[in-house]
Amino acid sequence: MGDTSEVELAIERLMNVDRDPAPDAPHISPSPHESDRSSAAPVPHLSRLIRDAKGKFMFIGDSANLSLLQNIRRLVETSIGTCTFVVDPLRYLMVEDTPVGHPHWLDAQMQGTAFKPSLYHATLLVRQYMLATNCVLDLFDEAELLEQLPQWLDGTSDAAESLSSMYYLILAIGAQTSPEDKDELAESYFNYGRYLTARRYMEDPSILTIQAYALITMFMLGAARRNAAFMNLGIAVRAAYALGIHKRQVSDLFTVNERRTRERLWKVIRVLDLFMSASLGRPPSTSETRDTTSTENYSASASLCAIFENILTEVYSKRMVSTDVVESISEQHRNWAARLHEGLGIDGIKPTDDLLSGQQPNIGLYHIKEAYYWTIILLTRPFLIEYVSCHVATLASNPSECSDGLSAAVSNQTLVDACVNSGVRTVELLCGLDAFDNIPKRLPFVINSIFVSALVIGVAFFGDLDRTFPLKRSLRNAQKLLRRFCRYDAQAKRNLMIIEYLEESCNTYIERRDRHKMEGHSRVIEGIFGNIHRLEMEHIQQDSTAVMPNGKQQLRANDQVGHEPPLDSGNFQISGIDTMQPLDNGQSKGNEGHSSWHVAQTLGAGFSNDRNHPLPNDLQAYHDPAAVFSPQTLWFDSYEDNMPLFSTLHTGQFRHS
Repeated sequence: MGDTSEVELAIERLMNVDRDPAPDAPHISPSPHESDRSSAAPVPHLSRLIRDAKGKFMFIGDSANLSLLQNIRRLVETSIGTCTFVVDPLRYLMVEDTPVGHPHWLDAQMQGTAFKPSLYHATLLVRQYMLATNCVLDLFDEAELLEQLPQWLDGTSDAAESLSSMYYLILAIGAQTSPEDKDELAESYFNYGRYLTARRYMEDPSILTIQAYALITMFMLGAARRNAAFMNLGIAVRAAYALGIHKRQVSDLFTVNERRTRERLWKVIRVLDLFMSASLGRPPSTSETRDTTSTENYSASASLCAIFENILTEVYSKRMVSTDVVESISEQHRNWAARLHEGLGIDGIKPTDDLLSGQQPNIGLYHIKEAYYWTIILLTRPFLIEYVSCHVATLASNPSECSDGLSAAVSNQTLVDACVNSGVRTVELLCGLDAFDNIPKRLPFVINSIFVSALVIGVAFFGDLDRTFPLKRSLRNAQKLLRRFCRYDAQAKRNLMIIEYLEESCNTYIERRDRHKMEGHSRVIEGIFGNIHRLEMEHIQQDSTAVMPNGKQQLRANDQVGHEPPLDSGNFQISGIDTMQPLDNGQSKGNEGHSSWHVAQTLGAGFSNDRNHPLPNDLQAYHDPAAVFSPQTLWFDSYEDNMPLFSTLHTGQFRHS
């Protein structure tokens, strides 16, 4: 996409921001009791849009990965100034991959019926499909698929032939995720399976309709076509509602097998819907009506989906988060973690870390555990951003106050640490994939978790949390994981590029921070032992200047641009911006009104900032009666001009070395 003129940018900003609340919007005032617990501020009405390749606007919400990325870019710019991460030439673009040189899927019938593989190769692709989609696409039993496979390949059974679209889509996902390069084969199977789906099932809601469009959605997620996946998932969701699959009472009217099929379908729809809602920041299309905590047929996936929904509706839809909400949802987390192994069986997930005597990773277990950590990150992310924002603002105005890596007293330190801890643990968990050679080459849920965790780990550096958590190692491991996928996965390639730029920014910050601290220690050392370095520097400076006949001084050639002057620790600022002044709520005069979070606190007990006593890894602080959250509410503020419009980028437009 070419450069956008200033006029177009102005029009886009007007379209992007709605500053005035709706005239009929109700005004909610907190009750006296609520006012004692937390305070509140008005929430600006804001819609953020992205542009696709055709110039159409798409919505991106607060929970989206891109929203977190923009928050971090602004914090990094405030802290260290302009850098590659901040001025990334692709920062206004969203990666979307589209096949080039392939016929359109609607023209698949012109190519004739897609060929069917041999029984041996078809069996391998079905098993690859089952491995890569375990937990997130629990539609079929492997034994059932393999039982009907020979009949479908031979074309001797009308019943099996009616499942052609399903088998073609399953083979497509198996080829797409295969460690070998089978992308051409995958696209061929997918186009024909999608054509058969549209021809047979698009207009009549049925079980097969939901299954087919769920498979199409999964394939498109793996192909980095998220907006297309979002659209096709909508068909599956509407078909499910049309059949009453969202109601357990309706499913109970059917036979045992039919009821099980309907329950599995609903779970798959929920997993896909909430994954896309959380990662793209769009409202969920489904709402749970079942009791997901029931002991009867308890599902760990369904229960975790309920936690995702609560976070999206109670935090991001309301554009605020209070410690009361955190306490409520964290209780659901504790109960879920205690019952994890109880709910694996109904989801078809084995409790071991590997399969086939250590030959394959248990992708299903990785999926469920990484999703658990992602819910914690989503819930506590606002507190981490608020913490780092205050830390950066305080450091810019008074470096000595944060010289030991601590900002002014920050309440709810447990929630900040929980966010970073979850990011670190996610990377540690997924590093287990390195033990296997032939893992699926496309795992969109895994790649999403790696990217989100790396962003959290990166921004934590700017809150000096690397003195508590192993952030350097975790960030390197996250990049190592992304490199395993980036050869074939466009999303992983772009994510790796972003994280590499972020790591450079973190290194710059650490270097400046350590240099400032060294200068502070030097003053004490000089008082004891003296300082010959300063005398040498004064002598060099005197010797490097010459008096001209007209009385002016002239610098020597080696004192020109490129030689940084000695650091004056008394005037040191991490941001490097002399005009930076502290404002309320962690804002700066240069960015007045652009803070991502407003902080409103009332008096209350807070957590200790003693970094010598790290929190328990299992977040037992939630169980400690003495660990009382300081009542607090974080309000989502307007990005205004700092939230740019994104354009959809075809992956062929960028290359990564």
